[in-house]
Amino acid sequence: MAVQSSNGIPGRNDGFNSISRQSKYEPFDLQVTRGQIAGHTPLNIFGYGTTGTTAGVFVTMWENAPTTNYVFPATAAVMYVASTVGAGDAGALIQVTGLDANYSPISEIVALGGTAGTGVATTKSYLRINNISVALGSTVNPTGQITIQNQAATSGAVEYAQINTTTYNGSTVSLGTSQMAVYTVPANNTLQLTRFTANSSFTGNTANYCTYRAVAQYPSVLNSSATLVKRVVLQTPFVQQFNIQRTFPFAYPAGTDVQWQIAPSATTACTAGINIGGVLIADS
Repeated sequence: MAVQSSNGIPGRNDGFNSISRQSKYEPFDLQVTRGQIAGHTPLNIFGYGTTGTTAGVFVTMWENAPTTNYVFPATAAVMYVASTVGAGDAGALIQVTGLDANYSPISEIVALGGTAGTGVATTKSYLRINNISVALGSTVNPTGQITIQNQAATSGAVEYAQINTTTYNGSTVSLGTSQMAVYTVPANNTLQLTRFTANSSFTGNTANYCTYRAVAQYPSVLNSSATLVKRVVLQTPFVQQFNIQRTFPFAYPAGTDVQWQIAPSATTACTAGINIGGVLIADS
């Protein structure tokens, strides 16, 4: 006899009678997302930005494109999280996610101060910043632009991530997370990527298209005696949408810095969004 739930749907028992919850069968990808597979962490990288107006010049898709090329910190250092709004954003909680001097994952939550343009120091030292986001536990939704940089004053600082703002129902609110097509693989992990997509504002013709590329810095910088090598892993022209789904993942070893970039074919700026997906797998 079919189970009758309190919501009147036959065959369900208040949502707790699913096949997944009974562990009879569940797709591997869903198990990874639910944290049921040890050593496997799903990863989605989102980037958004605008190119310059010089044909053939590649720009990493991140918040400061095209005026500022993305650079990685040279050494691990204390970072500073700031807002362009003062007292209105005070107390907003920002989650910082990155890597320490040994490329081990580190994270912390920083409460914004009340002075516009002045950052609050992190308690940890970061060699890489992979993401900053408004923490889910924050009771303040920032209305200013949030930055993380190498000094307290935002003026003249080197910036490593940014959260922009948007208008929602007539109010200015935070986008909630940085949107940069940049990632560094943590120590003792391999990044296995299966999905690569990009969407551009160019509709496309023989003289109006975008070119997509990934730039990886090899080998692992965990090997201090190694000479770093940069490779253009992929370079592909496309119009409107670039989409690759790999049956066999593309692997990046620990310590690899990756940037995903776009170049216009004409002297017209191209706005593009990048979506990269895969899984981070522990090496042992």
